[in-house]
Amino acid sequence: MSGGARWHYRAADTAGREHEGDLTATSADDALAQLRARTLWVIDLRPQTAGGAIAPGAVSMTDGSIGPRTMTGERSLQHTLSAWWSRVSGRDAEVLATLVRGMATLLAAGVPVDKALAHADAIGDGGGDARWRGAFARIRNRVRGGEPLSAALAAEPDLPSIMAPTAAAAEATGSLASAFEGLAEYLERGAELRARVRGALTYPALLAASSIVATLVIVLVVVPRFASLLTDTGAELPASTRVLVAVSALVGRWWWLMLAAAVLAVVAMRQSLQSADGRRRWHAWRLTVPVAGEAERQLDIARYLRTLALALGSGVSLLRAMALARATVQNVALADALEPAERDVRDGQPLARAVGVHLPPLSRQLLETGEAAGALAPLAARAATASEQEAQRTIGRVVSLLEPLLILGLGGLVGFVALALLQAIYGLNSGVL
Repeated sequence: MSGGARWHYRAADTAGREHEGDLTATSADDALAQLRARTLWVIDLRPQTAGGAIAPGAVSMTDGSIGPRTMTGERSLQHTLSAWWSRVSGRDAEVLATLVRGMATLLAAGVPVDKALAHADAIGDGGGDARWRGAFARIRNRVRGGEPLSAALAAEPDLPSIMAPTAAAAEATGSLASAFEGLAEYLERGAELRARVRGALTYPALLAASSIVATLVIVLVVVPRFASLLTDTGAELPASTRVLVAVSALVGRWWWLMLAAAVLAVVAMRQSLQSADGRRRWHAWRLTVPVAGEAERQLDIARYLRTLALALGSGVSLLRAMALARATVQNVALADALEPAERDVRDGQPLARAVGVHLPPLSRQLLETGEAAGALAPLAARAATASEQEAQRTIGRVVSLLEPLLILGLGGLVGFVALALLQAIYGLNSGVL
């Protein structure tokens, strides 16, 4: 192939052995085509200079893409912001659910596992999209190298912990397609529940932020201007006006100290949460908060039951499924409270009785019925749905309490400021008359 450039490559064969060498190709795509024709999967591909040295602009295939390793600062910042927004907005979880759903569909159609994993290459180039595309590319390379799918999934720490054990159980029973179907439903339900929670809390969060901004504007801008006009008259100010002026002066003069105290409080809180005992105490206190604590408990219980149902339906043993489900509980105090249930079940106690004290009555009854009928997995899924619905109703009550409290708080502050200023102005007019 005359006129082509020299390329240095590292690639793996179907047995997982790594090969390294040089070839002549007109472009990177041409080099890839030559290697694929030799049944080699590219790990690293780099152009060579005229002197035979490897060019610094390496082309890497370890993340499933072709392109320079380096990235401009603007592009890096864009990806960082995109990844952050993907996590905050919930797109990250939605993309993963879509990928798993696509894999389930392809596996059910008889597509080989490595080809089904290549489905990730079709997603976009956002922050979260690139994250999962890279993860699935690494999984695909391991599977092509001879690793079981379950081991390749376990090597990716960003994936949900339930995926690897579910795949291992499915590999043992030959039901990989149905297992990924269950995983897809599990991830979709989780993403949908998180989206509903975010949607319910968005308006109160915006209202709280606007209240804080309005308060700062009133205290730091509006009140000082009126205060200078009122004090220049030399008249005695009403008590409410004096309190308002004093608070405004205090905040205006010592705002930096208050900000520093707030920052120190946040740092101290974060330090406390770094320790297991501090995090456990904080999580235990959160569960005691009226209404909000109950909503958090119900969300975690729903997550626990949903994971338990998926693991049992995929053929995972009960004790292993309970451990996996407990690992998905985000409240540390509640997860610790669920741990003794595993010992009770190991000693022969029924599941519904072991975990029943932490479950809503309907969920507990569904588990009892499932154990008695030998249909624990499907009825655990129904119990999870019941807990999710109860959690959504509880969150609705939290929002219905927050919104009027925030509105009344902001309205009360504005009313107090207006009353204090009007009293002062009325007193001045009375003095003049």
